[in-house]
Amino acid sequence: MNKKRKYAKFLLEGCLRLKEGDKLFIIADNIINDFVEIVIDEAHLIGINKIETLISFPSKEKELYLTNDQNKILSSPLIDKTKYNKMAKDGFAFLRLTSPLPNYFQDVDKNILNLVNQKQMNSIQEYRDFQHRGLIKWNICAVPNDYWARDLNLSLDELWELIFKICLINDEDPISSWNKKMTKLKNRAKYLNDLHIDKLIYKNSLGTNLEIGLPKDYLFQSADEGNIVNMPTEEVFTSPDLRRVNGVIYASKILLVNNQVVKDFWLKFKEGRIIDFDAKEGREILKGIIETDEGSHYLGEVALVDYNSPISLTKVIFKNTLYDENAACHLAIGASFAECIKDGLKLDNEQLYKRGLNYSKEHVDFFIGTSDLEIKAVLQNGEDLVIMEKGNFKEA
Repeated sequence: MNKKRKYAKFLLEGCLRLKEGDKLFIIADNIINDFVEIVIDEAHLIGINKIETLISFPSKEKELYLTNDQNKILSSPLIDKTKYNKMAKDGFAFLRLTSPLPNYFQDVDKNILNLVNQKQMNSIQEYRDFQHRGLIKWNICAVPNDYWARDLNLSLDELWELIFKICLINDEDPISSWNKKMTKLKNRAKYLNDLHIDKLIYKNSLGTNLEIGLPKDYLFQSADEGNIVNMPTEEVFTSPDLRRVNGVIYASKILLVNNQVVKDFWLKFKEGRIIDFDAKEGREILKGIIETDEGSHYLGEVALVDYNSPISLTKVIFKNTLYDENAACHLAIGASFAECIKDGLKLDNEQLYKRGLNYSKEHVDFFIGTSDLEIKAVLQNGEDLVIMEKGNFKEA
């Protein structure tokens, strides 16, 4: 079996853990139609016959943005994502095949891109509720394209080989290899939960000096929620107490949002809320994220990742959130995860909010890990413990 086909099979059986009779919804750009066809072939071999797709056309979208007024853009079927809601209600598993086009929309008015993003986020809220409550299977992964490879100064084949290496596709049995990795991450999450942490204190030489309070009954999780939701994954994550974040955080990598770059940015927090920010590049994109709604002024995720992760060791900045966030520690602006607090999946949004979890239509990860990052945990009993030093875990 060639590696692309092996990768497709692994996404279906190892990540989504699909079986005969399940239903599959594939989201992708037309630039990777050849890989979409491989996925569909592999799904049929498993016995999955109900397959739906939502294919985007970046070149047509760019033409739309550059040649039409705001009303025509926002009413165009090219940006319609509402099929997400129907597929979630109908019990489909979601496979999102990302294929970045860094700065592809750099000539487009940033306000238009922000408005499109907000409209799309508003239109798929039913799907997001299903997702955040663990009611559907979903996975997000990456598929190389020529444009992305050239932007990274790699050939297409070289980028594919990096993907195969990081995702353990070169192993004889990737599913077994990932099961072992996920066991390690689950054990790490248990260790952090057993510490009974009150707050985390972040410091590094970039200028980061941030305190993040955790809810009393926080739960760290791995990305295995009955299926592996991110491929690859190196993180354990939880949600902060939205009202207990104070200080300043500096991003350590670029952020790619709607194929637009945000670079060298920082955020300042007071009592949980972002009160100031700036970026050397892409400030208007960052502003649009923060101003999506009230909840996008707060954090929704705290994720811990070793700085010497397999992705970090490649020394490649992938300009893809999925890969760059799993290279080192990251945070997320916006929505929290209900499963990151005890009994959270049984609670509605108002109840979760009272217990400190944020609600937003937005959820954008950004990267803060460095080789000198120190994270100290202040425990609920008043003791403190350095849990990460020089960017890596210090575990008992």
